[in-house]
Amino acid sequence: MGKPPRANQTSSRSLDSWGIQRRGIRSPSLAAGRGAASRSGRRAATWRISRRRNSPTGAWIPQLRSLAAGPKGTQILAALRPPKAWTSPSPCPADLSLNRESGSISLKDSRMHNKTLKRTRKFVVDGVEVSVTTSKIISEDEKKDEEMRFLRRQELRELRLLQKEEHRNQAQLNSKHQLQMEQMLRRFEQEMTAKKKFYDTELENLERQQKQQIEKMEQDHSLRRREEAKRIRLEQERDHVKFMEQLKQMKKEVKNEVEKMPRQQRKESMKVKMDDFAQKKQTMEQEFLAKQKEDLELAMKNITAQNKKEICDKERECLNKKQQLMRDREACIWDLEEHQQQEKHQLVKQQLKDQYFLQRHELLRKHEKEREQMQRYNQRMVEQLKVRQQQEKARLPKIQRSEGKTRMAMYKKSLHIHSSGSASEQREKIKQFAQQEEKRQKAERLHQQQKHETQMKDMLAQCESNTNELQQLQNEKCHLLIEHETQKLKSLDENHNQHMKEWRDKLRPRKKALEDELNQKKREQEMFFKLSEEADEQTPASPTKHAKFIPFSSTESS
Repeated sequence: MGKPPRANQTSSRSLDSWGIQRRGIRSPSLAAGRGAASRSGRRAATWRISRRRNSPTGAWIPQLRSLAAGPKGTQILAALRPPKAWTSPSPCPADLSLNRESGSISLKDSRMHNKTLKRTRKFVVDGVEVSVTTSKIISEDEKKDEEMRFLRRQELRELRLLQKEEHRNQAQLNSKHQLQMEQMLRRFEQEMTAKKKFYDTELENLERQQKQQIEKMEQDHSLRRREEAKRIRLEQERDHVKFMEQLKQMKKEVKNEVEKMPRQQRKESMKVKMDDFAQKKQTMEQEFLAKQKEDLELAMKNITAQNKKEICDKERECLNKKQQLMRDREACIWDLEEHQQQEKHQLVKQQLKDQYFLQRHELLRKHEKEREQMQRYNQRMVEQLKVRQQQEKARLPKIQRSEGKTRMAMYKKSLHIHSSGSASEQREKIKQFAQQEEKRQKAERLHQQQKHETQMKDMLAQCESNTNELQQLQNEKCHLLIEHETQKLKSLDENHNQHMKEWRDKLRPRKKALEDELNQKKREQEMFFKLSEEADEQTPASPTKHAKFIPFSSTESS
């Protein structure tokens, strides 16, 4: 008898004799049987079946491996050959696979939950209707992946619709804010124009009233001057008549003095006295007329000075009123500017709050949609786990029956090969093996139930963890949004305060420039009055025609 084959070669040849198919692996097993396979070839030479390594058959795999490695391994494996129905071309209920390195054998149901998708296309070629049918085998995993992709696309479509609605609401809010700002600026401009127009109208009315008052005062002064000149002339005429009467009386007195003289001296004395009296009369009359003229000029000058003083006082009063009105105008404009800036700041602040309110609202809607999607996803995962567990629970009895038959057949064959006892002992051993098999199957069912409970507990914990993580992320987003809003509002207030500080700093020079301008107008008016008085002193007014007084133009102060 030749050299006994190695265990892996024996297992390979024996499993080949069983008719077990190798799936997806080519010649590395044969190369390993000939002893010429490399390390990678030996590692890839795994006989695949449709059960995982945690199959219930793991309990009797060590016995099979020890028997196959013995000197009678070939005979044992030949005796354990399954029926012909297992090696038929039809799909077998279970496939066995032996890993050459680990020696593990697994059993799995090879009947996949596959579906065939057929698509028929009908079209006309050269007047002849042609139909082409294509078929595609879709496994359960592919179907689930397609369902997941479809659901994910649906979720993304919902999020895109939500995002579109968010953009539309944001655009509407922006247009509303822009309209509010435009309306506010137009209202500000109208208010400023109305205030300026009001004060300009007041200034025009004041100037018109001033002009009318000055003209009326000049007319009154001219009338009073004429009346006063007329009164003075009448008085002077009466005084002149009295003066002439006095002169006549003096002439009579001179004649009387001459008549008292002797006759011889009367003629010469009369002539001398009359000549002296004529000269004296002429001198006295000239002095009297000069004094009357001087009195008239002095009276006219006093009247003119009084009239001019009244007009100057009126001009000063009007200028003060006008300048006070200009101060009120500028103060009102400044107050209005400050109020408008405050109102604009409040509007911008409210618009910023509205924007963040909309963002919070949209963020809450998005978070609600994400929670709904997460809830649906968790529900799908739990339902898929339940379906998979139900399928595993439904497949387990079939697998156990098939494995039980196989294990019983293998045990009976081993008893037949190693027949050392009587038939009753063999029946007792078979009975004990059946009891052990029943206990093992019961333990497998209990283990499967515990595994399902653990899986469900882990799945629920994972779902809860996902929900908590999503909630934490959403809370962080809301917190960050609130912090960003607070920072924006704070920055907006700081910028407004800085702007108002700069505006007030620029307001002081404007006030100073206005006061300087008004004081300059006053100085110009006083200088004009002073020059006018000096000119009047140098050129006295005529008693018949008064000097024309030119008042300070009120239009120059505007």
